[in-house]
Amino acid sequence: WPQRGPPEPVNQILRLRAATKVHEQANADSTEVAELEEGSLVEAAGAVDLEGAPPEGGWLLIRAPLEDKLDVMSDKPLEYQDGWIPITFGEGEKMVERTELQLGHKIAARVFVETHPVLDLLKKLPRWRDGELPEWMRAAVAEIYTGKIGGVAKRSRFIVQRPSGAMPERVAVKRAMIVLPKERARQTTLAGLLGLAASLAVGLSIHGCCWAQGRPLEFGLMAWPPLLGWVTLVLVFLTPVTIGPSYLFSNSQAATACVVAWMNMLLYYDLFSE
Repeated sequence: WPQRGPPEPVNQILRLRAATKVHEQANADSTEVAELEEGSLVEAAGAVDLEGAPPEGGWLLIRAPLEDKLDVMSDKPLEYQDGWIPITFGEGEKMVERTELQLGHKIAARVFVETHPVLDLLKKLPRWRDGELPEWMRAAVAEIYTGKIGGVAKRSRFIVQRPSGAMPERVAVKRAMIVLPKERARQTTLAGLLGLAASLAVGLSIHGCCWAQGRPLEFGLMAWPPLLGWVTLVLVFLTPVTIGPSYLFSNSQAATACVVAWMNMLLYYDLFSE
């Protein structure tokens, strides 16, 4: 079999630990082509080992992002400014550090919606009328866009590149708004379990009211054996089958909980309606 060489290294994403200026040449007297703030994201050659074998001369060739307002329906190459930055600052501290997320990593970007019917109603309550809603409420209804890390933008943002034809094709978000696949799977599962708990609470409450009104417990439509069968079905089959598509279609946490509760109660209605 023909021997294949190692794959060509892709660029790596680095985060600046201090503000610095980008120079046209690898010396402090050369022309300044850009100025970067602390926390800015830049790209550098993937073959550079900053920890084991940092570049000689004390300078690192980087690509500083020029994109700020993205064309969300485009897959054209991103614009960068090439230049040099010092490797260290202060008392020999490293200027850059490798980020957790790198080019090509599969992630999901959350985007908080500007308006939402439920959030608008909650804002009318006295508790939140003059303040901000908790972040977990906004995160529960946030739109989720899956894709891969395709680059970086200004203001310390990662660019999420999505398939051609998707709406949108590009999203620029900060690290706090990015969810990894395992974390999203956990959040989706938790939302589905909340929907399951809500449906069980409603179903058991309806049966409890019927029993309190004198309906027979051992036989009949509202007896406990059919109720146990419904509980078994929603626990073992219906809830897992509903959570899976919710993850695949990138439903929000609130949407997942509502879909699971609705599906379980739909089955309840079919089994126990008269």
